[in-house]
Amino acid sequence: MTARLFKRGSPERAVAYVRVSTDAACASAAQQRAAIEAWARREGVEVAAWHDDRGEEAGDRPGFAAALEGLTLIGAGVLAVASEDRASIEGMSGPFRFAASQHGARLVTADGSGMPDGTHRCPTCGDPVEPWPRYPRAVCGICQHEATDEGGRPLEFFNMSIDGGFGARYADTREPRDSHACVIRGVRCRADEARFGGIVIQSVEKVT
Repeated sequence: MTARLFKRGSPERAVAYVRVSTDAACASAAQQRAAIEAWARREGVEVAAWHDDRGEEAGDRPGFAAALEGLTLIGAGVLAVASEDRASIEGMSGPFRFAASQHGARLVTADGSGMPDGTHRCPTCGDPVEPWPRYPRAVCGICQHEATDEGGRPLEFFNMSIDGGFGARYADTREPRDSHACVIRGVRCRADEARFGGIVIQSVEKVT
């Protein structure tokens, strides 16, 4: 995770992404746009920018890359798509949600497909998250970037190599830190290496 350039976007501002593949059964660009606009009106969200891809392969989608960059440039906290399959041919369950979180935003579908059902929420910000039974108190991808020490200095946590391992340092100076402890939004948390690599941060106190 990288904390030093991170800033959470506004939940009332969105960047919209439309994708049209060569599959004749997919929704047209106009239908996707209409669905996103209807969602935005219903939720009271401003769609500040639109980006699209037309048939590009999963590894080459300039529109999606521009949408991610736009999240940071305009301070948007939402990346809106019409439905789950519009971000990825195989669904957007992991990489696309993660990519949005790296830019301070949540990925939201206009039709609600593939979205968390609200039964699990981030313990530090309250956003709906996918249940993670192994880590029941894990914070969301956005909140991971808000980790600080007890005095408010920003922290970042990382794997030591491609084989894993846990490392911690101060984001402003990159000075090593010999501790797993951190604070997110006033909640005491602990960062660890996740079971299959990556970093997981969990609250260590019950939030009411």
